[in-house]
Amino acid sequence: MKRATHVLDAVLDVLAEQGIGALSVRTVAAAAGVSPAQVQYYYRTKNDLVRAGFEYAGEQFLAEIEAAQPKSIAGVVELWLPLDEPRSRRARVWLAYAAAAVVDPVLQKENAKLDRELRQWYVDAGLTEDVAAQLFAMIDGATLQCLSLPLAERRALVDRTVGAFLAKLAVPGSM
Repeated sequence: MKRATHVLDAVLDVLAEQGIGALSVRTVAAAAGVSPAQVQYYYRTKNDLVRAGFEYAGEQFLAEIEAAQPKSIAGVVELWLPLDEPRSRRARVWLAYAAAAVVDPVLQKENAKLDRELRQWYVDAGLTEDVAAQLFAMIDGATLQCLSLPLAERRALVDRTVGAFLAKLAVPGSM
C-alpha cells in the first residue's frame, strides 16, 4: 500500500490527542494540512486510517528499541511504559487501537496476532510462556494505570508493580 508519512503522523496526532472517536478523513486532513481527498487517496476508510496508523506507530517503536539497544527485558519494558510524554502519546495511540480492536473483527484478528508475536518475543528472551503472558498483561494494566496518573507519579507505580514482578523473576536489569 502507498504511504504518506505526513498523513500517518496526523493520524497518530488525532488518536493521541482526541481519541478514536475523533478520527476521520476530515480530522486527519486538517491535522496534516492537506485536503480530505489527499487523505482518501492513501486511506479510504477510518479502519484503513486506524490500521495504517497503528502499523506506523509500531514501526516507530521498533526503531526506538533498535536505536536504544536495551540489554534486558526490563529495558524493553521501560521503553514501552508511558513514563514521559512521547511514550504517553504512543500509549494513547495503542489504547485507541486496542479499543477499536475489541469491536472490529479485522482489527481484532490483527491485534491478536501482534499480541502473540510480542509474547513470543518474551519467550525467545528466556521467559516461560506463562510468565511472558503475565508480564504482557501486567504491562497492559500498568500502561492503563499510568495514563490516568500525573507523569510525576508513574515511576512509583511502575516500580512497585512491573519492577517488583521482574525482580521476583530475577530478570537482569529489573526496574
